[in-house]
Amino acid sequence: KILDWVDQLNEIDTTGVEPLIHLSAEQNVMREDIPTDHLAHDKALLNAPKKDSDYFRVPKVMD
Repeated sequence: KILDWVDQLNEIDTTGVEPLIHLSAEQNVMREDIPTDHLAHDKALLNAPKKDSDYFRVPKVMD
């Protein structure tokens, strides 16, 4: 059935029809990738509910 459907699509005259890249006319708005100041490692760890040395301690997610 799928091949029959593809055959039907091949019969359609698409002369003058622009190919689509996206289904929507909307486009992502990207910001410029500019390096900025970052949060220092030690200051980020101050917000950690649990830490182990220099790492965040999180619940186990895999057995």
